[in-house]
Amino acid sequence: KFSPECDTERKIFVLQTTMLTLLLFALAPALAMLLGSIAVFWVRVPGMLQAATQTFSAGILISAVAGELYPLLSSPQNSVGAAEVVPEWQVYVAISVGFAVSLVLMFGMEHLAGSAEEEEAESKAVVRSLSKAIARSLSGESLGAPPLPDDEAGKVLEAFREEVAELQHGVGRLQASLLAGSCEDIDKIVHEVSYDVDRTKRCLAQPEPLDEANLARMQFHGEELRDSADNLGLQTSVAGARRAVRAFELTLQHIHGHTEHPKFRRWAPSPMPSRQASLSEKISWPLVCAVCTDVALDGFLIGLAFTASRSSGLCMSIATSLEMGFLGLSFSASVQNMTRSVPKHVSLVVMPPVLLTLVGVCGHAIGKLLKANPALFIGCISFAIVALLFLVTQELLAEARKLAGESKRVNVMFFVGLLVGIFLEKFLKTLLG
Repeated sequence: KFSPECDTERKIFVLQTTMLTLLLFALAPALAMLLGSIAVFWVRVPGMLQAATQTFSAGILISAVAGELYPLLSSPQNSVGAAEVVPEWQVYVAISVGFAVSLVLMFGMEHLAGSAEEEEAESKAVVRSLSKAIARSLSGESLGAPPLPDDEAGKVLEAFREEVAELQHGVGRLQASLLAGSCEDIDKIVHEVSYDVDRTKRCLAQPEPLDEANLARMQFHGEELRDSADNLGLQTSVAGARRAVRAFELTLQHIHGHTEHPKFRRWAPSPMPSRQASLSEKISWPLVCAVCTDVALDGFLIGLAFTASRSSGLCMSIATSLEMGFLGLSFSASVQNMTRSVPKHVSLVVMPPVLLTLVGVCGHAIGKLLKANPALFIGCISFAIVALLFLVTQELLAEARKLAGESKRVNVMFFVGLLVGIFLEKFLKTLLG
């Protein structure tokens, strides 16, 4: 116990305890990301487990937003503890600016992550000048293809006209089937025309052949598809047959997605490269920057949530730990398919967890400073709410739906996470007074 005269010593003790707690909150997701990065050499997580973890994390995050962060916007005077009343117009402006900045940043990060794969796909091409890019846009050449010489463009257009003839023939068949009213014929022709559309787009885009990592991933899912096909014949009930067909369909759609050169996704780690595979040894720096920006934002949100209340900081830490574990797995798998250099691999996968911890501490310090300016602090809370809701709706739940479809067992995990978040909030408030 401290005597009343030891006020300075008491403040130092409280500060040290606070910083230690914050470090633990920030270190948890950082360690989870490191473990995921290490596990890439032995583990690939099943899709249903990934989906269940995603929905569970989403429930915890929604609980943190509703129980901890949103009330700070509803009663800004209590949230910052300011002596003066915060003018209403400042509150509205701060909330609006926080929302706008967060939306721009989150969609910008999503675009940056997509650009990483596009940069990798175009790694063999020479960097185009700005004038060529303008000429390309003015010429109407879209679909991600570079400009072509006149002789090649003529061949592409000739092939394109042949594809158009096929599309027109397909439309004619579809119109006939619509008049006949046969559901089976309509469905069959629609899928055939969809394939013709994909083929026409490839004809115009002139894509490169599938890379080894993408092809290996498709082969991996091909094994899953074979298991799903075998499982179809084992069903003894209509309900079981429906679930088995849905699982088969999801795997087939996933394989089809790989033919479109999909973007990097934190929940879809690449398979291990074979020993005979020749790797480019070229690091995709846009991907590294996107991942580092992602983890830095999560660290900042943890620090900011901890400033608002310890319970919201802990909820953020738990949900982010689950998220970071899979991000570490996916990022490390991507690096594994870029280089065989152990020093490169280690340095790259260690960078994001260290950054997350440092930015988490900085986020808490910034939050403490901003409490002196209520409007700025409210803007940061608004920023955090949008960022978390973006993560829940655009990433966690969207990816879970791709993997598990309408699975009730997976969907119920959202409400389990929500319940855990509510209980955790009440427990911490009781514990911390």
